[in-house]
Amino acid sequence: MKVLILFLLTLLAEVNTVLAQNQYRATAGIDVGAGFNSSFGSPAILYHEEAGFHRVTWFKVGVGIRAWGIYGGPVSLTSQNDIALRDALEYQSISVNGASFVFGANFRVWKLDIGANTDAVAFAFGSKRHAFYPKNTLTPGEGADFYNKQVLTMPVNFNAFPLIFSKQNGQSEIYTRLRIRRGLGIKLGYLAGRMAYVTKRVDGEKIVLDNGQRYFSGAYGLPYAALCFSISD
Repeated sequence: MKVLILFLLTLLAEVNTVLAQNQYRATAGIDVGAGFNSSFGSPAILYHEEAGFHRVTWFKVGVGIRAWGIYGGPVSLTSQNDIALRDALEYQSISVNGASFVFGANFRVWKLDIGANTDAVAFAFGSKRHAFYPKNTLTPGEGADFYNKQVLTMPVNFNAFPLIFSKQNGQSEIYTRLRIRRGLGIKLGYLAGRMAYVTKRVDGEKIVLDNGQRYFSGAYGLPYAALCFSISD
């Protein structure tokens, strides 16, 4: 994971260098908003930089940093091993916070920026949570001691490309950003995220459930709205 983070930091620096050398027009801004539905809320602050190129002024690519959280419940998270052997942990509530490096792209139509972004790497943290492990079987496995009991878990700390990989925490967006006046806009979109927990070590020993399972995750989707503040345009 350390190697991956170092690689992505180097890549981010290279992207910024390329943008600076080839940019037609660079912009930067901060989006402050939240995704929400009847079960979950996800506030987020995104700092982003984008740049277009000489011959494609309507298209921009960029990078950013997102601070986010996902709160709510109840929710059932599933293990990501063989589907036929998949188990679940049931949570009354979850609470995960995170900070992410973000890649994105958008194109402009009139006063609208239509685009998408996704977390590349993220660090997540939050409260330890007890989850219920519902299990009844005629052939007990290695997690038999925890059948129909509460299991201590915590958010997965180090995460990469949650849009692609399971067992990760992080978020992605598709959005339309409308410029209302100079320096101010609104953004409406859809937030696609993933939450992931891992069984917590007890007395130096790992809690391992049936089929060696320790990681449980689930996806969520939320409508999203934000105020957008331009730093440079």
